Amino acid sequence: MSDVIWGDVKNIVDGDTFDLKVTHVGKNNVEKYNNEERIRIEDVNAPEIPSAAGKRSKDALEKKLLGKYVRCDIRARDTYGRLVCKVSLAIKPT
Repeated sequence: MSDVIWGDVKNIVDGDTFDLKVTHVGKNNVEKYNNEERIRIEDVNAPEIPSAAGKRSKDALEKKLLGKYVRCDIRARDTYGRLVCKVSLAIKPT
């Protein structure tokens, strides 16, 4: 899949997953996307929340992404309905 979406990070679920308010979509996207999508960061496998390491991982992701505008290059949709994406910070269009 080569679709891309951009938006504001609204919520951090855990150390490798967040909720995105989708504000822009790629002109050549093949699929349709919801106004809000749950994003799983590609190639990151953070510890689960009940553990202390999981909490630290979530806190670190909050500091990096919460409230930020990001680009998500979509690789797939997993069995939980999340978009698996390469994620990067982006400049918000005015």
